[in-house]
Amino acid sequence: MKQIPNILSCSRIVLSVVLFFLIGETTSFIIVYLLCGISDVADGYLARRLTAETRLGAKLDSLADFIFWCIALYALWIQTDVGNDLIILWGASGVVLIRMVNFLITKSKFKQWGMIHTIGNKATGLILFLLLPIYFYEGRLPGAISVSLVLIAMLSAIEESIIIIASKTYDVNRKSIFSPKEI
Repeated sequence: MKQIPNILSCSRIVLSVVLFFLIGETTSFIIVYLLCGISDVADGYLARRLTAETRLGAKLDSLADFIFWCIALYALWIQTDVGNDLIILWGASGVVLIRMVNFLITKSKFKQWGMIHTIGNKATGLILFLLLPIYFYEGRLPGAISVSLVLIAMLSAIEESIIIIASKTYDVNRKSIFSPKEI
């Protein structure tokens, strides 16, 4: 039973690869996309519920998230005119740059790759997860939604930077810069 969260994370990796081959098949893509989202929520929930949280599980979850988002954003780039939406293009480029720097700092400082599961990162992921299918079907998002999404993503990336730089130890489950620091 305690391996179920890790199995779900591994299934998200497999489903993400399947997602890559479904680019252009909008309905099938969205179905597998939603399954990836369900597995993401389920693995974390079950890990906590079954008291099966492990370092391996956290790393698998981060890897699965990374692969999923890379493929989902690649699909977004190919299937829509997102390249013409300068707000999203420049904002996403800034967020990606900050996230890459965060990865490098995390690797250098803590000798591991990873993303912190802050409330901001989870909120960004949820909002992006819910909006991408709309973007796939409509081909565009209203400007106010695009700006809001970019701002939330930028703030969560900056918050993660602050946590990584200020922390003495790596805590993948740190909720925010306002949550208690490690002892």
